[in-house]
Amino acid sequence: MAKRLSKALRGKRRWLGVAFDSKIEQRNDAKKAIEDAFGEVREGFEIRLMDFHASESDQAKISHSFLAADENRRLGYGILQVPHEIYTAVKGLCQSTESLSEIKIKSITSSGKIRLVRERLCLERPPRRR
Repeated sequence: MAKRLSKALRGKRRWLGVAFDSKIEQRNDAKKAIEDAFGEVREGFEIRLMDFHASESDQAKISHSFLAADENRRLGYGILQVPHEIYTAVKGLCQSTESLSEIKIKSITSSGKIRLVRERLCLERPPRRR
């Protein structure tokens, strides 16, 4: 069995809680939107989609009401794992007021711990494996 890297040697990352446009209905659509939006920024780095809930899912509706988002617009929600080196560029792109209409992704919250982002978005945590 390979020895695991110490915490100090592992790559640093941030977790970004995002809203997706309602036209993004499947996980593969969300991955494509991420590639299109951050293609130039992410060269050499991987932005991973950890959680995804389409706009019509029950979980997205719970998050939508929890965040008191605009009632006229349904949104999907997800969490991105972003390498620390490109975090500020990625967040800058999806934090503008027009980002939801331009790149179909809008930043809502971020943290160094995925648990905190899930709590802030009111997303259910997957069951633990033992």
